[in-house]
Amino acid sequence: MNLLKTFFLGRLFREKVLVLAFVLLGALIWLSSALDHLSANTRESRAAAAELRTQAVWLNNRAKIEEAAAAAARNLNASKTYDATFLVAEVMAMARRSGLAVNSEPPRTQRSPQFAVHTVQVTTRRAELVAVLRFYQELASRAPYLGLERISVQGDRTAPGMLNITLQIASVELLNAGPVRRVASDEPAQVAVPEPAATPIIPLMDAPPEVPATAELPYVAPDVAPDSLLQIPPSPELAP
Repeated sequence: MNLLKTFFLGRLFREKVLVLAFVLLGALIWLSSALDHLSANTRESRAAAAELRTQAVWLNNRAKIEEAAAAAARNLNASKTYDATFLVAEVMAMARRSGLAVNSEPPRTQRSPQFAVHTVQVTTRRAELVAVLRFYQELASRAPYLGLERISVQGDRTAPGMLNITLQIASVELLNAGPVRRVASDEPAQVAVPEPAATPIIPLMDAPPEVPATAELPYVAPDVAPDSLLQIPPSPELAP
């Protein structure tokens, strides 16, 4: 400390001013960094407190939430729910029918004992408003199995009248419903045709005994005396 004091006092006045200026500048930089760290810690602390309050609300209402989820599960048709893969395929099919060219990101999934909620984000550029409305109307017709969570609409600067849109679409999947046959929108629905009833098999009777084509019958002489046979007189015309 004495060496620093001696060094400082042995400098010229302008050198002393420069040294003090550098020290003050370093102190300001350190103070600014410390304030930034303090602000970040404060925000994280507030976010953690808000998350704890949210979790407390969920835990306090756990029985009501589970009862409502079970009631909702009873009202859902498992064949109309969408898993993550089928969600992306269905959104792309709806966009194609509506005339939109979209790009999708990998879906994300949140699971509960009864449901799995899948979300996918799709983006389209330079889209016409009519096509967007067609897509929204078809999406609304799939409720409550498909829904729009968030939408961002911006006008394209290079193409007046065109829109750049980002959508986040969610689907619900009913778990523990067993194997489900899902039919894609582009695939015609297959109608189950009942199998014909089995024809009862009637056992055939044994074939009659084979009869030979020709049978030799024994000759039986008539039990009549030769003299008792009728004598037919010859015809006069045939007499000699």
